[in-house]
Amino acid sequence: MKLRITLVLLLCLPCITLAADNQKLTDRTSTCSVVIPANWALTPGLGIAQSPDKKTSIAVTSPGHGLNSMAQVQQIAPTIYKDDKVTKSSGSEFEMEGKSQSGKPNVYRAVPAGARVCIAEITYDSGSPAEARSIVETLKPAK
Repeated sequence: MKLRITLVLLLCLPCITLAADNQKLTDRTSTCSVVIPANWALTPGLGIAQSPDKKTSIAVTSPGHGLNSMAQVQQIAPTIYKDDKVTKSSGSEFEMEGKSQSGKPNVYRAVPAGARVCIAEITYDSGSPAEARSIVETLKPAK
């Protein structure tokens, strides 16, 4: 019995370590969240975080006005982010990649959150689109 408990604990140890390597970033209304590396600096109450080298940043939001549905996001976001290409578009997710308004590479993602939408945009100077995508794809409603 003790051997079984010890084995279970040893098998769960990597899970605990993995969880400790991440932290949750929520938007200012705590409607949406995304999982980011633990060493990133958060801006409390604003839904913004930045990597230690300041080459990657993310913003998470849930607009109260204007973009309240996935249909609105799918219609309006491409007109704002003219250098992005839509990579996913359905009723449950919307994603674009390209260049942000600041000219940096970005990944933009939106998912439904009840009567609102969750939106995250990550911009980066180094790294790959796959790394950025792996972070924004953790976007989900927090409640």
